[in-house]
Amino acid sequence: MKEMTYLNQKVRIIAFLELLFRCGKDERCLTFTQIAEVCQVTRDDVEMLVMKAQGLELVRGTIDEVDENVQINWVLPRYLSKEHLSVLVDRLG
Repeated sequence: MKEMTYLNQKVRIIAFLELLFRCGKDERCLTFTQIAEVCQVTRDDVEMLVMKAQGLELVRGTIDEVDENVQINWVLPRYLSKEHLSVLVDRLG
């Protein structure tokens, strides 16, 4: 994210939040590779992306640089679209 514009940063953070939403509550241990692919950043930029999301208080968790994974414990509740609600209904059903 060295030369990323503010808008590109926001889009990638939203992609990260969407990835977390698609994961189950107990499946929020993601690899750097997974995050890099979904958010379209290099693996070197994953840590900065996650730290930015943490700094904005959108997520809480830990980053393990050695094993290259991220464990998210909390995601800021936000507006749910109809698509999000249907995913939740499928999980409950």
